[in-house]
Amino acid sequence: MNKENGHKETDKLKVELINLGTVNQNQVKLIKGNKEINLYFSYKTLVGVNQYASVNNWSTTTGKLLNKIEPDHKARIEHIEVLKKADELIKLVVE
Repeated sequence: MNKENGHKETDKLKVELINLGTVNQNQVKLIKGNKEINLYFSYKTLVGVNQYASVNNWSTTTGKLLNKIEPDHKARIEHIEVLKKADELIKLVVE
């Protein structure tokens, strides 16, 4: 238990930024206790969350990141659905 705020270490939200090889491919990992979410960004655009990847509405550069997240193009979902999944999963981790 932390003396400063009375919270357990597992109550703290940890945020990690991971570069995936190029300046435009990044992962943000949110961890709280045993909950974890992975957000994938191409430039400043959220294009994937955990195993969910958007269909490619952008460029071949973004397509390379999407292929890392979900190589099966048929399994990808619309970008708005990725955003909804991210919203849903982030709430589970941060609450």
